[in-house]
Parts: sequence; structure tokens; C-alpha cells
Amino acid sequence: MKNFIVNNPTKLLFGKGVISKLGTHSQQLGSKAVVMIGKGSVKTNGILDAVVKQLESAGTEYILFEGIKSNPIYEDVDACIGLAREFHADQIIAIGGGSVIDSAKAVAAGFYYDGPVWDICSSQVRATKALPILCVLTLAATGTEMNMFSVIQNVETGQKLGWGSDLVYPRVSFLDPEFTYSVPKTYTSYGVSDLIAHTFEQYFEPTSSPLSDHLATDIVKLAFQYGKEVLVNPTDYDSRANILWLSTVALNGSLSAGKSGGDWGVHAFEHSLSVLFDIPHGAGLSILYPAWMKHYFSEIESKLDFMAERVLGEGKKANDFISAYEEFCKSIGSPIRLSESNITSAEEEKIVENLVANKVTGAFFQQNEESYRKMLNLMY
Repeated sequence: MKNFIVNNPTKLLFGKGVISKLGTHSQQLGSKAVVMIGKGSVKTNGILDAVVKQLESAGTEYILFEGIKSNPIYEDVDACIGLAREFHADQIIAIGGGSVIDSAKAVAAGFYYDGPVWDICSSQVRATKALPILCVLTLAATGTEMNMFSVIQNVETGQKLGWGSDLVYPRVSFLDPEFTYSVPKTYTSYGVSDLIAHTFEQYFEPTSSPLSDHLATDIVKLAFQYGKEVLVNPTDYDSRANILWLSTVALNGSLSAGKSGGDWGVHAFEHSLSVLFDIPHGAGLSILYPAWMKHYFSEIESKLDFMAERVLGEGKKANDFISAYEEFCKSIGSPIRLSESNITSAEEEKIVENLVANKVTGAFFQQNEESYRKMLNLMY
């Protein structure tokens, strides 16, 4: 087991009606907020109105920035930074899923930087100060509501990059499972695939950390259960609550204790698919992971055996788990082949070129042009 530090400064308010505390927390941060949203669903489902009511009761002025894409781009972040400066904002309030919250983190850090925010997102420059962030989560997926990480893309350069800073941990995150009731089935499925992939990235690291590994297998087992249940009954509170909490725990540091942070090679590979074809992140991950498991089978067989027995039952083995994972993804409507996202073998050279240009690899499982092609062959 590796040395580790446990320090997560985000305060999490979880459950029905927790939005009623937002005004108080906003008031403690200042009086002028930039409210960031996606493409408008929070306007129609009442979530934005609930936030605005809280801000008005607290006397917090606000300005709205909307239109954050599902694969967020740095240009929108730069535009929001300009608006925040003009408004003299003293806080950011993100209402949405991972894309909105990741963008809010970049706005918070870029607010105090004179250059383009891409300098921070591409890790050329370290953030030295950031606006405080409040998050109202509307999608169970990335865990960004309780971590220091953000992913932003630059379509022009063909890059989708992750970065992180202690400065951008959300101050307070509000997680009301009822706020996820209106999420479409497709994005509910992709969110489940995303949380499982986050678990895999940390679990398959070869470092021994038994408690972390047991917790990882429990998260996958429960995700298999509640991922199916929530699609059958999208307004079942307990199913939504469990998926929401699983997604948070999958990437709030709990699984990396005693480890070196995870491999993240599958995520790096998927970022190329997202930036080239604009496919949902969770969908790309469910396509990639079966291929990755098959390609690195000899190196992860013992880990797969353990996962199989813990998730599927006594006597189950590595291949049983890969098959069960593929069947689970199919059962919830998350793709497992590139063709399901209208990507054919004719795109192979473009994909490989981007992977090579971005030097995509994992921290423990090294990738190269040969492995890219072999894994792509398993995805068709």
C-alpha cells in the first residue's frame, strides 16, 4: 500500500430539499454570482427557478451564462470569464452535470489569469487563485462535484485534456436525487457507464490496497443493480439516490487511498473519440473498456477474477466478468462497439493519428500505435 493523504474540502449536502440551503452558503461567499448552465433543461424542469429563488432570498445578484456543451470547449470558458469579470463576480454557481461543473472550475481558475484559459486547461500554467464554486448537480456521472479535476477540450488542436487544482474543489455541492428525475434514459445510462469506468481506472492499477479494491467491487456490483433499476423506474427516489452517491464516491478520492492515482489510459483514449466525433463521454468509455480488458487480459486476469467473484458470485472468472459487463452495458443502452456510435473502420487512421499526436497512454498499462490498432480492432 502506498502512502496517502485524505483531504476533501468539499461540503456535500445530499437529499431531498437540500437546495433550500444554497442561499445561506451563497451569502457567505459574497453578493454577485455567475450562474452557469448547459443547454436549458434546468429552465424547463424548475431547477434554475429553485436556485434563483434562493439567490434572491439571500440578496445575491446573479447573471446567467448558458449553452455549455456536453463535451465542453475552452472558448465557452473564456467567454464566461469575460462575463464574470465584467460583472465583478465573487462566486460561480454551476447547475448541471460534469460538463457544466468542469467548465465552472476552469472559469473560477481563469478569472484571475491574464492569458487564455487553455493555458491552465493544458497544464502549461498553474492556477494561483480561484473564485469559490457552488454546485447543483443534475446528473450522476463524473464525480466532479467532490473533486479537484476538470476536463476541457480544444477542437482546433484535437485535444481533450484533464487538469486539476486544489483551488477548484467546490466549496459546497447540493445533491438532490429528485433533480435527476428528468435526465433522459440515454444520459442516465452514459452516467452509469462513466462512474463504473472511474472505478475501473483506479481498481486495475496493480498497486495493492485491499480496502480500496473491495470498495471498488462493491461500487460496480451496486451500479449493475441500481443502473438497471433506475432505467425501469426513472422517478424511483432510492434508485436515483444510490446511483448519485455511487458516482460521487467513485471519484472523490475514496478509491485511490493507498494507490498511485489510477491508470487513466482508457479515459485518455476516449478523449480522442470525443474530440473527433463529439460522442458522449460515458458512451465512449463503455465502448472502450471491453476492448481494453481483452487486450490487457494477461496483466489484469487476477484483478478480473476478483471482480468477477465479488460482483457475480463464487466461481465466476475473468472472462465471465467481461461478458457480464458487456451484457450490462447493452441492457442499459450504453454502446459497446464503435458502429453503435456510427464510427466505422474507415476512421481508423484519423483516430490513430490523434492518439499518436496526443501521446495517449496509461500510467501503468503502456499504449502505443500497435496497441491502439489492436484495441480499435476489438471495438468494431
